[in-house]
Amino acid sequence: MKYDTADFASELNTFVSGIQGQNKYVDVVVAAMPSYHHLKKSIMELRKNDQFTGRFEIKFVITKVKAANFYMTPNCNIYQFLIENCMKGIANAVIFEKSFIEQDKVAIMLRILESANPGGILPMTGRGFDLE
Repeated sequence: MKYDTADFASELNTFVSGIQGQNKYVDVVVAAMPSYHHLKKSIMELRKNDQFTGRFEIKFVITKVKAANFYMTPNCNIYQFLIENCMKGIANAVIFEKSFIEQDKVAIMLRILESANPGGILPMTGRGFDLE
């Protein structure tokens, strides 16, 4: 899936216009972006997009990290933007999907995420959305 800021802003605008066209009031919009490796860059691109900023303001950012995708190599090399995407100031909260990974490895991952975003980690079980 390819992400394009202009297309994303345009589609979001069209969606909200359609709802408002039905005489419904829109106060909050929750938008999910496809997997994007550099969250800070995408936020900056959205804030520079006149079509987006003319109608929307980013108030809260949640990013999701899947334990199975935490490392890019068996040597435990972390993806370049994984920690940056989870840092306070970029993401307000991080959803951590633990998957079916050994608990000692999950504990290490949680400590890494917690150091990037203290108090902002929302652990999840398995594949579902059962928050612990």
